Amino acid sequence: MDERDAKRARDASEDLDRLARESYKAAVDRAFDAQKSSMRLSRRFFENWVETLEDHAELNRRTMNSLQELVREQREVFRMLSRESLDAYDGFLDSLDAYEEEISKLEERED
Repeated sequence: MDERDAKRARDASEDLDRLARESYKAAVDRAFDAQKSSMRLSRRFFENWVETLEDHAELNRRTMNSLQELVREQREVFRMLSRESLDAYDGFLDSLDAYEEEISKLEERED
């Protein structure tokens, strides 16, 4: 290996070392930033915990009201479908009665 190859190897090694240090520093900086952000979020949460709980309770109230309205709507739809089904069944039974009467009339005429 000549001097020029050795210099290139040293330069490459130094560049690799520099890039590794910069990458590590960037990762550590990001980790500290994430930790600071998490601490700020935690502090804000605990400072405003009453407001947070009230907001959560309001959200729960709205959700329950929506669910109650949905149940009312579904109950009305079920009643309507039940009425329609009952009407259809009554119509079916009436058609059987009418058919039976027609058959009876035909039998009477044949006799």
